[in-house]
Amino acid sequence: MTDESFMDKLLYRLVKKHVSGTTMNSALKRAKELNRKDSHASITFLSNATDSKSKARYIASTYQELARQIARLGIKASIQVPSAQLCINRESNEPGENLRDVISTANKYGVFVWIEIPDGNAEYLNAVSGMRGCGVAIPASDISTCLKGCKNVKAVKIIFNEAESSAKVRDRDIASLRTLSKRISNIVLLAPPESLVSKSLSDSDMRKSIIFEFRLGQKSRSIKRIVKRKARLSTYLPFGKDWHAYAMNNVPEGYVRFITGKLLGTEGGDADA
Repeated sequence: MTDESFMDKLLYRLVKKHVSGTTMNSALKRAKELNRKDSHASITFLSNATDSKSKARYIASTYQELARQIARLGIKASIQVPSAQLCINRESNEPGENLRDVISTANKYGVFVWIEIPDGNAEYLNAVSGMRGCGVAIPASDISTCLKGCKNVKAVKIIFNEAESSAKVRDRDIASLRTLSKRISNIVLLAPPESLVSKSLSDSDMRKSIIFEFRLGQKSRSIKRIVKRKARLSTYLPFGKDWHAYAMNNVPEGYVRFITGKLLGTEGGDADA
């Protein structure tokens, strides 16, 4: 066994609580377990961004099969699709055939689709937001873009990164979220800061609009409070063999980022970072 394969196996043992597995069946099984605990699931396929049309078609087919299996098994789950996985032409601000096929299949089976748009492109957001059975997932830093430029958005997922999840929420962020909740009745907060959960739970109007979502394996004191207050809860379930980048960017342990960076040949930072 090479040093790299040994490190790869060691790293997977460290991150497996944060990843539902490498296969679709592992994600579906975990989603069923979460449903029994009154948690919805949001499932995503871990596959790197691609410019290959054949790989993008394969990824789209995987999401289409995922929608079929969710419906067949009666699982309460949505699908989250990073737009960069589907070889989408951003210059034309068009969703692209692969994404339209995924949404069409998901609509057929009654499965909601979140379209992850990392750079908050307002024109692209508007292009997809009018499509049936889907919503947009954007970084927390792009809430203002969504508020100002996206009149057709009907469902929004706000994604907080690790640093934002650990930070104290600002008053202006609360104000932005309150404004958004008046326009949109379907808002998901993915990995929200503890302080934001607390303030949202104390506001009855915001609580009605918000689903609190946590990454698989994420520790949060807020989860028990959410369940106790009977607010809506969801768990983000990633699966797939391309889990290294996800581990590096989303698993909090510094040593995991360090080892992953070494495996990927990128800067992993200090092990104790």
